[in-house]
Amino acid sequence: MSNSSAANRFCPEREDESEAVSPVKAERNLLAAVLARAICDAFGTAHCERHIVRSARQWLFGKLTPKKAFSFAWVALHLDLEPVALQESLRSYENNPAEIQERLTLLK
Repeated sequence: MSNSSAANRFCPEREDESEAVSPVKAERNLLAAVLARAICDAFGTAHCERHIVRSARQWLFGKLTPKKAFSFAWVALHLDLEPVALQESLRSYENNPAEIQERLTLLK
């Protein structure tokens, strides 16, 4: 591949075209990874330090602030998820650890 064709692939003018063709956006993947990591930290069986578990649970179950970038509600909304319903669903897993462990394997 020549340098000119490589440069054309990464040219800012063509950025809109490549995003239109791409079925999944990198930003959405990042937000999904943030949410998945918080869920794994809050409910996973891996030995995490207590402050990591506590921080993840505070982020997941804290006050909903949808206008604050990278808050739980903001991330959920950008993933087309309802924050309140997601919180309720996650709370139900606290009483059923076996079910959450089964579902956590899907996140890995």
